[in-house]
Amino acid sequence: MRPNAARIFTGVFFIIMAIAVNVVLSFAAPDQFVKLGTDSPLIPLYNWFFQMVVAPAPQVVGIVAAAGETVIGLLILSGGRRARVGLIAAIVFLVAITPLGIWTLPNLVFAAGLVLLLRKDHPRNVLHALRPSRGRPPAETRSAEPR
Repeated sequence: MRPNAARIFTGVFFIIMAIAVNVVLSFAAPDQFVKLGTDSPLIPLYNWFFQMVVAPAPQVVGIVAAAGETVIGLLILSGGRRARVGLIAAIVFLVAITPLGIWTLPNLVFAAGLVLLLRKDHPRNVLHALRPSRGRPPAETRSAEPR
């Protein structure tokens, strides 16, 4: 259950952050959205990118980023190869946004946790993983059965 719980948390987290940060912030406070990359980036290229690419169209960038994060979240919540692709994309995304500032350094810890999650198999999508299996008694009953 723990790998599934972590996978569910991660998938839902990415979807919520897509909406709460990228969509809401880019529309409600576009200047703040631009400041995410210009206040104190750890790599100067991020400052340039946010001034030259994000600042002229923060809403467009916010929607594109939100779409990407939503896809990542949905992939993580799916099963099999798609879940693995989603986890890899999440790791890349987290590492890519880490240079935005010192406040994003915990992303590396989150990414390391996803590397551990990536080592597990996730054969079923979350909806199937949460549904109790039919035909097999619950684990408590199985252990009490005579051999």
